[in-house]
Amino acid sequence: MKVNKFGQATPLTQESYEQISNNFVAEIHKIFWAIAWYTGERPQAILKADVGQFYLNPTRRICRGSILFPGNTRKDKVSREIPCHRNLEILLRDFECPQIGYLFPSRVRLGRCLSRQAIDQSLRRALKRAGLQGQGYSLYSPRRGFITRLNNLGFNAGLIKSLSGHASLSSLGRYIDVPEEQRKNAINIF
Repeated sequence: MKVNKFGQATPLTQESYEQISNNFVAEIHKIFWAIAWYTGERPQAILKADVGQFYLNPTRRICRGSILFPGNTRKDKVSREIPCHRNLEILLRDFECPQIGYLFPSRVRLGRCLSRQAIDQSLRRALKRAGLQGQGYSLYSPRRGFITRLNNLGFNAGLIKSLSGHASLSSLGRYIDVPEEQRKNAINIF
């Protein structure tokens, strides 16, 4: 668990995702959180996303079948494409997105995207309203939850690596959370 900005983020569960999402005030922050949850992408790549990465036609809110995160916005510099989850598509169709440019434009700095600090502050406020502050949640919680969820559903590591965009299985392993209850059950099976 992350404590005082050290350690790994607590992975989201469906319940914690909804609890936090329901406590964001601004729609733009809820959409950011949903994209993070349903794609497992890193926060910075989401913030730098262009409207065209999500919409074929932003005016009519027609979503793409898959979302492309270009290499120039990602930590590993490798492009990543992921199918658009049906729940995310519904949220994107209802979202009053910009017509061009960043999906998350800054309201303060023209021509720039929303800053990581701004989305982090919004998350901190949502966590406080949800009564979840101090429990290790961060902007990386959706990514850890995405990967852990796929693992818990029994998908093989190769598929999870493909969906998460990790270069190696060893780097992927750091994102998979194994609860103590599962560890105890595994030992007691044999």
